[in-house]
Amino acid sequence: MPSDAPDALNAIVADSRPQQGDAPAELNDPRNYLVFDRLTTAAALDDPASAVTADRNDGRLVISDPGTVLGIVVGAVQPVAVEDVQSQVADLPPADGSSYIPDWTAVSATPAMAPARDRPILVRRNGTRVRPEWVIEGDERSAYYPNTYPYSVVGRIFVWSDAATPNWAWWGKASLIGARSIVTASHVVPWGSASWKALFIPAFYDGASIHGAWAASWVTDAHGYSSHAQGDDMAVMRLDVPLGNSLGWFGFRTYDDDWEDQSMWTLPGYPWDKDGGNRPWLALNFPIIDDDNDGAGVELEYRADTEGGQSGAPVFAWFSGSADVVGTHSGGEDNIGEPRQNVAAGGNALTNLLHWARNNWP
Repeated sequence: MPSDAPDALNAIVADSRPQQGDAPAELNDPRNYLVFDRLTTAAALDDPASAVTADRNDGRLVISDPGTVLGIVVGAVQPVAVEDVQSQVADLPPADGSSYIPDWTAVSATPAMAPARDRPILVRRNGTRVRPEWVIEGDERSAYYPNTYPYSVVGRIFVWSDAATPNWAWWGKASLIGARSIVTASHVVPWGSASWKALFIPAFYDGASIHGAWAASWVTDAHGYSSHAQGDDMAVMRLDVPLGNSLGWFGFRTYDDDWEDQSMWTLPGYPWDKDGGNRPWLALNFPIIDDDNDGAGVELEYRADTEGGQSGAPVFAWFSGSADVVGTHSGGEDNIGEPRQNVAAGGNALTNLLHWARNNWP
């Protein structure tokens, strides 16, 4: 086994710790959320909170002031060739990116389990449907409460393909990989839309972040690969609020096939078939069973259970006390003559893109 192999979960229990203090106050500042592209009345300008009601179900705020546009409207963003990203990070020395764990936060390799409670079709830019995902031979997912690192740095992202509409169009999963950078799946981004917006809510649970009603950030930009396949179905987004400074972020590294068949990996998410996506669930301690070159990246294949709503979720393990991402969940495969399996996008395409985000969006 290579020296930089993932740690077994029972080997890192000693690194777990309870919360050391209060969360930073700026994490739950109303100004994080109450950003308006357009306010139509003087009263709303004097008191922005008057433009919305307190309905926070599924990340929505209800606009009570007609004509108001809540959030940051992003213009059309276009994906780039993988070679462009590679050339821009060529001078960066490390192959892997370090994680950051704030002093105040609790840390746990396995989160606290939580009780369970009993969308539009997305397509890739090349026109193919996002493949379905599979719950395989008995559901082994568990509900959890995201109050410890690294589960507190993953969250739900809501996307409006038309920023002026009151309701979001779809959701996915995203994770902090820098102070104001998140990683998700490329098919979560409404590439080419002239006016869109997206809201990232870390540690989302029952309608809001566990850190408070305003612990969120609007997206200001996106970056990803053109004409992606399933192996490079990845994108980064820039946040208006540097939530990572308060919550921390994942490290990342390029997947090594020496790690194949080791039951060390974790995949959290907000699947639609569990609690309607309002509580997080995870697959824990599963192996990556194969990796195939695909597009500019690498398909990481596993039989961990997933469902719609988990696109962009991190596949990660612990490396000497650092929670490091090796892939972003993309979808499922059902190839003739092969067992059903689910797939993440990884390889150098991922680490190059994440280095680009940290370098350009500090």
